[in-house]
Amino acid sequence: MTVYDKLHCNEPLVGRRSFIKLVAGCAGYVITGVTPAFASPYRVGVGKNTDPYTATQRAVEASGEWPSANISGKTVIIKPNLVAPVSSETGITTDPQVVRALVDLSLANSARNVIIVEGGPSRAFFSGCGYDFFNTYDQRVSLIDLNDESVSLFNVPSGHIAYNMLFVPDIILDADTVFISVAKLKTHTHTLASLTMKNLIGLPPTERYSTPDINLKIGLHQRGIDQAVVDLNLVRPVDYAVVDGIWGMEGNGPALGEPVKADIVVAGKNPLAVDRVCLDITRLPQNGVMHLTYAARKGLGPKKLSDIDISGDPFSVRPFKWPNRLSPNLEYPRVFPNVFKPDTGQGVTIVYWVTSFPCLTRVKIVRASDISPEIIHIRNVRDWSQRPAGIDVLEWDGTDDNLNLVKPGPYCVQVEAKYSKNGISYYATGWVRVSAG
Repeated sequence: MTVYDKLHCNEPLVGRRSFIKLVAGCAGYVITGVTPAFASPYRVGVGKNTDPYTATQRAVEASGEWPSANISGKTVIIKPNLVAPVSSETGITTDPQVVRALVDLSLANSARNVIIVEGGPSRAFFSGCGYDFFNTYDQRVSLIDLNDESVSLFNVPSGHIAYNMLFVPDIILDADTVFISVAKLKTHTHTLASLTMKNLIGLPPTERYSTPDINLKIGLHQRGIDQAVVDLNLVRPVDYAVVDGIWGMEGNGPALGEPVKADIVVAGKNPLAVDRVCLDITRLPQNGVMHLTYAARKGLGPKKLSDIDISGDPFSVRPFKWPNRLSPNLEYPRVFPNVFKPDTGQGVTIVYWVTSFPCLTRVKIVRASDISPEIIHIRNVRDWSQRPAGIDVLEWDGTDDNLNLVKPGPYCVQVEAKYSKNGISYYATGWVRVSAG
């Protein structure tokens, strides 16, 4: 079996009319945020203080969910956001004193050792971000560059929406580890916000998801960055989540925005709950970050802010400026039926929807693999065209650009969207299998 024979489609088989009705209802959910209530609230702690160490302690205590009982005798892995070799006052990187507070808590709970990890296009930026003092902090504490670690292809648990398997450093999936995501409170040009769930994008090795001309994880973007975020959180769930907002960032984050002095740290056991509270603090829309919407649908956390018990220090909200080069919000496509036989005359219906504002979209059929970032073009279902917010429905007859029937196997429906010809592209993907008659 080749890598292209790994079927990526999980959607249940339903009638076409029911399917269109279903996705229409989902589109309404994305836009309006109308969801059923959770039976039990999630708890998130907030610490407000000019000192990052103190603010972190207060947030963790207020959450009441620090995993002290699970830490004893285990390795604690802390993943900050160190996307550039700059200090935390820029609003770009996680404050080392926020991390130090978590290190001290872990050691106080008898952690076997504490490992601070980060990767990057070349090297981890520990020195440039002020983390070198951890090298002599305690013999149980170490800094590890994920670029130096072995990686394996791990299966994504049931519910995946972009990948069947993902490359992740072996150390992250080791047994007897507690994984803490320590993100930054900032906006993002592709996903509107970059918080604890998206912080896991730093785990996959760059070389596995980059191309010769782009030394970034472009492969994750071309499969749908919000979809990939959810898949990574399925592969390695976060055991405890923290957001450093001592200095946040607004505008063109994650690296080119403006720093904001907020003097706040947010913490809790559930990363989706923590991220929702951060959206409230910054007044970014709860339904504006697609990976949070996807994660909530899969039961990974609360679907709305009212399901969360916020404890700790009082705080005031401050609307963060949106990126002025924001990519569109796009719900990933569904295909009905997800298995079909074009050599018998069958075709498929492709359904996706633009969730916010009108934009340009292009819909293609491609081949994609879990072990390579390469995307092989098969068919332009529709070239660039202006689309209003709402549902778009297209048909594919199982042929390539030359109108020849494609070979049996799994194929990817890739939708690309941007607001203008020179705008930032956003990708979303869905899967279909071609079968022989």
